[in-house]
Amino acid sequence: MTEKIKNILKNHKYLIGAFLIPFLIMEIIAVLQEVQPFGTQSFLIVDALHQYLPFFADYQEKLQSADSLFYSFHGGLGYNFWGLWAYYLSSPLNLIIIFFPKDMLNMVLSHLLIIKIALCCFTAAFYFYKRRGKEEFSIIVFGMAYGFSSYIVGYSWNIMWLEVMILLPVILYGFDKMMQGKGWRTYCAALFLSLWCNFYMSFMTCLFLVLWFLFYEHSGMKAFFKNGIRFALCSLLSAAMAAIVLVPAYIGIMKTSSAQLEFPEDLWYGTFGNIFSRHFLGTTPLTMSVDDSDINLYCGILTLLMALFYLLSGQIRKSIRIRKLILLAFLFLSFNMPVLGYIWHGFHNQYGIPNRFAFLYIFLLISMAYDGYRVFMENGRGQVWKIYLSFAGLCILSGIAAYTAEKEIEQKAILWTAGIGIVYLLIFGLYQTKILRKKIAAGILCTVFAGEITAMTVTGFIENGTIDVSDYYQDTQDIQTIKETYDKEDENRIDLASGRMLDESIWHTLNCMTLFGSTAQGSVVDIMDQLGFYTGVNEYLYEGATPFTNNLFSMRYQIYRPYDSRPTAFQPVDTVGNLTVYENPYDTSIGYGMSADVTKNWDYGSLNPFYVQNSLVEQAYGIDDLFDLLQTPQPELNNCRIVSDNGQGEYVIENETAMTDNVTFTIVAEKDEEMYLHFDCGQAENTVIERNGEQIMSGRLNGQILYLGHMEEGEEAKVRIQLEEGTDSTGILRLTLASLDESVMSDVYGEMESQSFKMTKHESSRVEGNITMKEDGIVFFSMPYDEGWKVMVDGKETKAQAVGDAFLGVPVSEGEHEIVLTYRSPGFAAGAVLTGAGFVIFVLITILENRKKKIMKLRKFYHGKYDTLEERKGGTGYEENIC
Repeated sequence: MTEKIKNILKNHKYLIGAFLIPFLIMEIIAVLQEVQPFGTQSFLIVDALHQYLPFFADYQEKLQSADSLFYSFHGGLGYNFWGLWAYYLSSPLNLIIIFFPKDMLNMVLSHLLIIKIALCCFTAAFYFYKRRGKEEFSIIVFGMAYGFSSYIVGYSWNIMWLEVMILLPVILYGFDKMMQGKGWRTYCAALFLSLWCNFYMSFMTCLFLVLWFLFYEHSGMKAFFKNGIRFALCSLLSAAMAAIVLVPAYIGIMKTSSAQLEFPEDLWYGTFGNIFSRHFLGTTPLTMSVDDSDINLYCGILTLLMALFYLLSGQIRKSIRIRKLILLAFLFLSFNMPVLGYIWHGFHNQYGIPNRFAFLYIFLLISMAYDGYRVFMENGRGQVWKIYLSFAGLCILSGIAAYTAEKEIEQKAILWTAGIGIVYLLIFGLYQTKILRKKIAAGILCTVFAGEITAMTVTGFIENGTIDVSDYYQDTQDIQTIKETYDKEDENRIDLASGRMLDESIWHTLNCMTLFGSTAQGSVVDIMDQLGFYTGVNEYLYEGATPFTNNLFSMRYQIYRPYDSRPTAFQPVDTVGNLTVYENPYDTSIGYGMSADVTKNWDYGSLNPFYVQNSLVEQAYGIDDLFDLLQTPQPELNNCRIVSDNGQGEYVIENETAMTDNVTFTIVAEKDEEMYLHFDCGQAENTVIERNGEQIMSGRLNGQILYLGHMEEGEEAKVRIQLEEGTDSTGILRLTLASLDESVMSDVYGEMESQSFKMTKHESSRVEGNITMKEDGIVFFSMPYDEGWKVMVDGKETKAQAVGDAFLGVPVSEGEHEIVLTYRSPGFAAGAVLTGAGFVIFVLITILENRKKKIMKLRKFYHGKYDTLEERKGGTGYEENIC
């Protein structure tokens, strides 16, 4: 065994190095940036901080407690966990988190990111090795060009994507084997794993594979169709094997706000120069950008040089070179055409992470470059003149890019690109003049290339930055203590008054309202916006609550930090560390009996959230005017002007210069009252609210209900809105004021409490309880409506209804009832059947093929053993058994 291991290490030292060298480089970067355990930092920036890490925390808790993966109440009022798992968490590598405590989760994921990047380098090197059949130092550095490209460095925080980048070279290797008739299983298994790990990015891989097939050089039309059938069947088999992930994921993603088809109308984003210049050495990697034409393309200057040499190489068939050039050009064109980009992104908008499919272009470019490099090294000095020609071509392309770029190209990028290009040219020149032997020239060339890529990787991660774990997670233990004390009753919810990251409540696995994630249901996002909560395309946060919505959504506790200054109607009940726990003065429930009118007559389409809440109360309980709608005062303006005014608090404003008080509303209480306001303004950059000259809140306050507190008659509040700098177009500002009638709220609470759902059992995907209804009506559950819920009322299955197109409603008759809700992710059963069938087919075909190979091997042996036909027919009966 030891001898076998020694032989593997000796024979595959370069492949082993293709993983270990990038891994060590990344670990050195971790040390330099003081990433845990070498400090307090983490690589998990941007949405990895705000979304992915909280979801990992929920996943970890489920794994360690052997909880159901179908549903979770730890965010968004409840969400389809399996659908979210399929989008973010399904990689088998993620199972490692089960072996670590929660306080090590940041560190584990940071180093798992390192392992994944090293694996990207390794699989690319493996592909190059299989392409040329030779292990050497060059496969390591060209593998690093892929794994350390600015795409992977800049977008590495999208840790759930990296498996798709890892598997792309293996898929293409399997594809080549399949087209050559040397086996289909590698392709099928690798594509299955990719689809399983991340269906979204794998969609881009699948589109690329269709193009890869179409541009593949088949031996003839018959081979084209034969290969096409094999390609289609194997791809479908891969999809079937992954169906238990794909089907629920598809159903879930089609419920999001971004599921609607809206093809872009623009023809072009920018210019050739904007895109091509992103190849330059020294370009800062993008972690995110609102400009959809931005892109990460750097993968080494030698890559560009050798890719151009590849196109000039006579040793590679012209038809192959032309096909790859066309495919490369099509991908490049897709970066600049909104319609093509929209299709590549799964018929979705890019939402701050532009050109996510660029890894396909980068790998194609590097594979061309590696083929060019091998051709050069195999054909010697006579090819150097083509290198000079390639360098001239690169200079021309760079010049055109610099001339046509609309965005400013970093000066250092131009200088560093020219400098390293001259260094490569010098090495080739020394080789041509026989000062350097081929082996030495190749070693120097690859070493310089590795140095270039490594330097860009180090500077890239420095540019990315890190987050200080202690800044974001310092309260984890205290909140855990609060959770153990106050989050015992599963029908009650608890949330943070403000989170350090958007999904912080999910990180603490609180039964909360907040959810920021790509799988958030669009219908819930819409209704939460109309009820006055802060929302985005794929988020709704616990910002904008009123006493009524706190009761409606069973919000029992709030957690305040010392800097949280927003007024609250909750009462303080405890202090844990620096945290204060506030309790709702009303008892709450996860479900309430309501009139059936709420499903038919609730007017939730208004832009005024106070009207929407009034309408809900009226239809549910027949009680009017929970909120008194007040007249909006006329604003004072500074460096902006009102273009139109509808007289009801809606203004079209044209801004000239950003000022802290572009628009100021002065609110004076006409009597003692609980005052609320809500305003929408897309131009608002910052808002400050003062009461009696004292600031009570500031920041991003638009798009949510704001509680000003109990104001006495004559008391004054000011709302100062700063508009964005340099806004050329006009924008709408809408502000509404309302006061809560406390006597009406008391009546509403009485109605809610008398018909509240009494929970008797609660699990993550099962809820049981009782309710007594005064009349035939509907039980409103503050959980998103989902076809996955199975409803049993008094032991009989009942069809659920969507209240407000968003919440779970159960129709019941007058009297006492037992209700049982059980959840299974939609599409899971169908997906499980397809997955099972797919694996059975895969195994059966494999067994049959292996049996066929065994028979062929025996036949070959049998026919070789005897020299004559008569001898072969001698009385052993062997041939008959074989047949």
